[in-house]
Amino acid sequence: MSAVFLSYSSDQGEAASRIELSLKEDGHSVFRDRSSLPAGEAYDARIRAAVEDSDLFVFLVSRQSVSTGRYTLTELKFAEEKWSNPSGRVLPVMIEPVPTDSIPAYLRAVTILDPKGNLTAEVAQEVARMSASWWRRMLEPKRLVPTLVAVLAIAAVAGIGVPGYLDRVQINEQARSLIQQSGNQAEFEEAWKLLQEAHAVAPVSRDVFAAQEKLAMEWLRKALFVRRADKDYLDALVERTQPVLSRAATEAKGARLADILAHMGWSDYLLDRGGRQGKPHSMEYYDRALAADPKNAYARAFHAYEAMWRLRVPNVLPDARKLFAEAADSAGADTAVHDYVRFLQFYALLDNTERDWVYEAIRVLNEMRTRGEKLPEGAQGAWIKRRLWIAYGFDVGMDTERERRGPLLAVLPPAEHLQLFQWLYSASYVPENVDPKDWVFRYVYTLAGVQEYAGDRAGAIASYRRVLEIFAENKYTGFSAINTAKDANAAIKRLSN
Repeated sequence: MSAVFLSYSSDQGEAASRIELSLKEDGHSVFRDRSSLPAGEAYDARIRAAVEDSDLFVFLVSRQSVSTGRYTLTELKFAEEKWSNPSGRVLPVMIEPVPTDSIPAYLRAVTILDPKGNLTAEVAQEVARMSASWWRRMLEPKRLVPTLVAVLAIAAVAGIGVPGYLDRVQINEQARSLIQQSGNQAEFEEAWKLLQEAHAVAPVSRDVFAAQEKLAMEWLRKALFVRRADKDYLDALVERTQPVLSRAATEAKGARLADILAHMGWSDYLLDRGGRQGKPHSMEYYDRALAADPKNAYARAFHAYEAMWRLRVPNVLPDARKLFAEAADSAGADTAVHDYVRFLQFYALLDNTERDWVYEAIRVLNEMRTRGEKLPEGAQGAWIKRRLWIAYGFDVGMDTERERRGPLLAVLPPAEHLQLFQWLYSASYVPENVDPKDWVFRYVYTLAGVQEYAGDRAGAIASYRRVLEIFAENKYTGFSAINTAKDANAAIKRLSN
């Protein structure tokens, strides 16, 4: 285990004490200037020596610890003299909000750990990860042969090296097995538990870290569709996943860092969705994500959805449409990301009864059609079609006043509206829990109405006649079906003149 130097200001003594105890329980030796300094020794010399003897330097960032004249800055100076490059050796931990420009440049040269869950646990977890970095460096190709020679030499003398190595192999195999089992789980809860077991078996395994990171982000993305307003569920989810993402953010760069930051912002939004009171910080995360990767799809999509949810006014729709389109473009050939972005957009538009939002969904779908995009596959695409059919079915496919069709059909130019409708629906497409015969009857009647609006007189007449044929074949006796047949007859006469 590692020798850890813990630097902190006097106002953070309680937090430092908890961190010290946790690190010692994990097997690390910890130096704290107030608990480890023997009475009577020269203070500066002892502190400098302790820094020189340490493997890792943990600095608790607070307003006091970075203030001019604080001894913490002297300790930091000793660390900088030992490690000109702080990467892998120095761990800054944000204890309280501090302006970025007041944090020493040496600390800002590495990613600052910003705990969102349990401070002590997250610091201990990150120290565990960093303390394993030396062994990982020894396994790099240029050092591998000398490392193996050293291990074999020790094993020959002490008789313990090989058994220890075999134990690690067994631990890694067990962890990989748990990761694989987690990937086969349909339920997030069960998958997460298996990864927690894997972490307990191999607490510094990068494979486990990567699996936890991937699952945390997927769980956050889909939480809204599962339990959108369950405060306890969303709070618990964020409490579990945020430490994992915070840990990953300390070492990630580029596109991976952007994905992590975007999901950290989304988790902050989910707390608000669940009913949290307080200032949201999600937009700050989205900005940081785009700074790390200007093409990040998740940051734009999350930003657009959250703006729509918070404002709920039609004025936000053009900007949201632009952000979602940029996110879809950024997804590129990644179908999974593209489908998620589009479904999130339509979930925002169609998970309510506002007519303006339904009309916006129709406009967006037409843009997708003209751009050559496809609907999300599977259940997500089916949900979009089902929700939109409610609008088409009631406004066009019911035997009500024909004027009611106007607002919905007027959303697009007539010819484009017909192309969109045929792009979305067909006689062979049958929604769940709908009788196929009833579906065809309603579909053909609705198609006839869109064809009539589009100026396709011949097509509309043919569809209205097909409605009458289906009516006769099925021997409908219901009031609505009878009125539909009457309207079809009237439309044929009107269009034939």
